[in-house]
Amino acid sequence: MLAIDSGNTRTKWAVFADDGRIQATGVCLNAELAAFEIPASWQTCKHAVAANVAGQGVAKSITTLLNKAEIAVVWAKAEAETLGLSNKYEAPETLGADRWAALVAAFKRYLNQPACLVVNAGTALTTDAIYQNAFIGGLIVPGFSMMQNALLQNTAAVSPQNGQVKTFPLSTADASASGVLSAIVGAIMMQADKLESYCQDVPTVVITGGDAAMLMPILTQVFGAKPVLAEHLVLEGLFLMESAKL
Repeated sequence: MLAIDSGNTRTKWAVFADDGRIQATGVCLNAELAAFEIPASWQTCKHAVAANVAGQGVAKSITTLLNKAEIAVVWAKAEAETLGLSNKYEAPETLGADRWAALVAAFKRYLNQPACLVVNAGTALTTDAIYQNAFIGGLIVPGFSMMQNALLQNTAAVSPQNGQVKTFPLSTADASASGVLSAIVGAIMMQADKLESYCQDVPTVVITGGDAAMLMPILTQVFGAKPVLAEHLVLEGLFLMESAKL
């Protein structure tokens, strides 16, 4: 099975064996999809499952690629319940398919206690909480690059570019770079604290996304425990969601 996750900036993909093992992976900027060359590994795929939050243009590009490869595609959607995980969103079907897939994968593959905070650190940052077999809610905030771009576009003299993250910055570049990272980490910490207070238990923290590796050492320090780094969390969830229907 081919799983495809089109985020706001990049499209990630993975080829899964029937037993769920990942056999090949890749990534492409959304802006470069038109020139994307179909990998040989796709030729083994019976069909594809895809999540897209990047709009109709990207969906059309993916459909064109899959038609060329003669691979039928199913577009994933969030549901009220999948594989024992309940979706408590006010309108479950309006939850982003990528968020739901990440939650399903965390629930099935990485959760070993009642509570879990699922962090997807991409163009946008999402922090979604699982407690007692249910998604109970989450946050969406600007991601690292988006915050940096906001500073660049809306301030004349404040730029986080080329700045270094420091505890007590003494330059404008360092101050803005450190501030952006602190805002990201603070959002994650605050939601983790709220979940711990809510469930009276320390939650597992599972993190994925393009900025996950950058955040790992900082989160390990502030939490006093290493979060679970799941590089292909959304893709794993898409595979699980589609496999459940076969």
